[in-house]
Formats: sequence, C-alpha cells, structure tokens
Amino acid sequence: MTMWDELATFLASLPDEDRVRVSSYSALGLPDNAEGIAAVLSAYAGENPLLTPSMLLAITGAQAGTRGDLELAHTLGHAALELAEGREDLQLAHISLAQTYFKNRRDEANLEAFVEHCWEAIRAGHSGTFCYERLAALYEYRGEKEEALKVCRRAVEVLEAVEDFRSAARFQKRLERLSQK
Repeated sequence: MTMWDELATFLASLPDEDRVRVSSYSALGLPDNAEGIAAVLSAYAGENPLLTPSMLLAITGAQAGTRGDLELAHTLGHAALELAEGREDLQLAHISLAQTYFKNRRDEANLEAFVEHCWEAIRAGHSGTFCYERLAALYEYRGEKEEALKVCRRAVEVLEAVEDFRSAARFQKRLERLSQK
C-alpha cells in the first residue's frame, strides 16, 4: 500500500462533515467513497510529483487552522506526522501543528504543544522563521533569557546556512540585545 493509498483510507474514514471541509480546504473535490478518493488523489499526485501525502495533509491542516477550524487542523496535522516519510514532511507537519496550537496559546496545554512542535520542527532542520521568532519572543516574555538566546543562536546558524542573511541579521540583533540585558 502506498502512502497515497493510506491517505485515501484515512480520508475515507473521516466523518462526512470533516471530509467535506478537507475537500474545501484542499480544493480537491473529494467524493464520499474510498475508490473515488483514491482516484482523485492519484490524479493529484500525478500533477504534483514533489508533494507527498503528508505535505498535502499539513498544508490542508494549516488552511483549516487559519480559518479557525482547530479541531480538524489538529486531526490533519497529527495524521501528517503519521504519514511523514522524511525530514521535509516532518518539518511541515510540525510547523502546521505549531501554528494551530499557537492560535489557542492562552490555554497552557496548547502553549506547551506549540513549544513542543516548534522544537521538533527545528530538530528536523526547519529553516523558516515562524518557530524561531515565536519561541524567542515567548522565552523573552517569560524571562527565560538563556532559552531565548539558544533559539536566536540556532536561528542565526540555520538561516545563514540557507543564505537567508536578512532574517539571520534580525536574530543576530535580537541576540546582541538579549546578551546586554
């Protein structure tokens, strides 16, 4: 069974109302039966050879989260983790979940889940700025200077490695400011 088949099975197992929302967020036009879903995904995979099933779920979960559909976003993000085949899949799934948990960060459990998924994305080699920015701000707000410094150092290292010198410079400035406190 391929990962696309596993995704088809997962989507077919969702309650009808969830599958309809997934269909809307992903713009896939999913039918209500497993065979039809498999056919749609097969065509989609053929047209998007660089996208994996995990990536599709993570992106769709991020869309759900952006629209405030947090329960479905959590479901899709965790399913993306289960289908993850490599570092890029892991990074994207963790980022999607971090963004979703960040939306409801006033709840301590969601805030801790946000932190956990940010760190997992970072450990998987994520080179975007979302996790680094939010974690540094959170640690600084909490007065956890050493953790904020750690995040900023890692951000500079990773961002320079991918030649995002502008973002790296922002973190370097923050690092210098924090070091002076």
